[in-house]
Amino acid sequence: MVNTPFAGHRRENLWTRTKTRANQAEEIFVHKYLSPFNRPMKRIAAILVLQAFLFSNMALAITPAVKEFVAGNRANFSTAAHPKSNGVNMVLSYPNTWLAMEGERPHIVQKFVSDGGKGLEMATIVANTLPVPAGTVISENELREIFMPAEIKGMMPSGATFIDAKSTSIEGLPAGILEYSVRQDRAGIPINARFISYVFIYGTTMVQLQCSVSTGQLAPLAVLARKMDDFKPLFSLIANSIVLQDRWK
Repeated sequence: MVNTPFAGHRRENLWTRTKTRANQAEEIFVHKYLSPFNRPMKRIAAILVLQAFLFSNMALAITPAVKEFVAGNRANFSTAAHPKSNGVNMVLSYPNTWLAMEGERPHIVQKFVSDGGKGLEMATIVANTLPVPAGTVISENELREIFMPAEIKGMMPSGATFIDAKSTSIEGLPAGILEYSVRQDRAGIPINARFISYVFIYGTTMVQLQCSVSTGQLAPLAVLARKMDDFKPLFSLIANSIVLQDRWK
C-alpha cells in the first residue's frame, strides 16, 4: 500500500506531531480535461467530455470495461457508515461486470475485481487515519505541498519500483497520482503487478483509490506496461466518478 507522506516532512508545525507512517492506486484525463468539472452538478458533462476523448483518440485501447462504463453499465458503491471508512462519506462507480468485495485487511474499505471477481485487474478503496491530533486542520497550501510530485514519490511502498508521480485534484481537493510496480511472492510463486494510486486527504483521513493489473505470474515489465495502458482509461473514469457526499452541502 502507499505510505502516508507525513513522517519526516519538512513542515515542522505539523510533521513533528506525526511520528509514524501508516502502511497500506497515471490518471491521463482528470487533471487536464476534467479538473473544471469538480462539482457533482457537472459530473455528467465531465463524463461526456471524457467519452468523446476516448472514442476520438485511436491511440488509446478501448477495453470492454471502458465501453461498459461510458455506456452507463456501472454500479455505485458508498462508503457511508462503513466501519473502515473513518467517517469518509464517498461514492464511486465501477463496471457492472466487476465484483465488489469486502477487504480482508483493516484499512481496505472495499475492492472491485474484474471478470466477476475472477480477473487480475482490481480497484481498491483504502482509508488511513493520519497520525495527527483529532481536529487537526490541514490547509489547502499544505495539501498542495504534500501532493507535489517529489513528495508523492516518497509515498511509494518499500521495495517498489517507481514509474511516475504527478499532482492533480479530486473533488476540488489537491491530490496525487503515483504509479509503480511491485514484485511479490504468493505461496512461493513469484508474480509482479503494476499499480496506479489516486490519493487525496479529506479531513484527517488519507483516501486511496489503488488500481492494479497483473498477469498472475512473473511477466515481463513491458507486458505489464501495455496492460496498464489498456486499463488506465477505466481507472481514470473510476477515479473521476468519486463524489464526497458531504463536501458540497
